[in-house]
Amino acid sequence: MSDLEELLNCGLLSDENGISSETRALLTSDNFSQVVNYKEDTFIVTQGSEPDALYFTLSGIFHAISHANPQSPQRLLGRIEAGQFVGDITLFDPESTASASVKAMKNASTLKITPESYEAFCKTHPSQALELISALAKGLAARLRVANEKVL
Repeated sequence: MSDLEELLNCGLLSDENGISSETRALLTSDNFSQVVNYKEDTFIVTQGSEPDALYFTLSGIFHAISHANPQSPQRLLGRIEAGQFVGDITLFDPESTASASVKAMKNASTLKITPESYEAFCKTHPSQALELISALAKGLAARLRVANEKVL
């Protein structure tokens, strides 16, 4: 198993979440993704912009930040660590804009999967694509549970 595959095996794309080593190997190939490194204070997603990719965090810490309007202060929505994901709206609702900004708080890296790469992955590897979409659904359900707990 490569170092990159090992990093992905600690989060949403882990064995325990139903992602096989074969799927991780395919996802980490140059055909479907790229590793992107970020310096501290770099935005990978900007609120209101068109999202460009799904990102799986490999290292570092990111903050999800919201701005109610240009005059209001930034509000911290959450901390994103290795093994988590952002930019999922890109895959599920490509017509929408990003609901929050995501900023690297330390030097960090992600595995970036564009909508085009995801589509190619689904067409060429449907069984592995089902593993991925199932893991994303579990991750989104977990986020919804946390949001519900904050409201209740």
